[in-house]
Amino acid sequence: MVTKPNKFESGDQLIDLFSAFCREIEDNGYKVVPTQTAFCRWLETHYEKTDRKTIYNSLNKIFPAIKKDFERLQSDTMASGGMLGKYQPTMTIFGLKNWCGWGDSGKVADYGAEEEEDDPLTKSLKEEAERLNEDAD
Repeated sequence: MVTKPNKFESGDQLIDLFSAFCREIEDNGYKVVPTQTAFCRWLETHYEKTDRKTIYNSLNKIFPAIKKDFERLQSDTMASGGMLGKYQPTMTIFGLKNWCGWGDSGKVADYGAEEEEDDPLTKSLKEEAERLNEDAD
């Protein structure tokens, strides 16, 4: 059984600290990338000395419910810094994909285009589904 770490009283406390760290990055012109290592250095000054293993365990074992919030704050900061030209684009994309779970959607936006006809198989399946729905009524 994993015991509660003495570094953070709750997941909310960890999120509040990480949020303050990300705000400071933004306020200071994105001179730091919001990595877990940089967060540990920030905690040393603003809270107490913490290592990456403690952050990892807190996010993955102790307070797993906050991991998405942590990644969302991290990705928002990275994406904003990248869009403002403060971070190197390729490394920002790499970080977002590997640290924050981002991926390519593979979808192409098609604004204002006319609706395409279904291919024969899709059309046949839709017709069969409609027939089965009518039979069920």
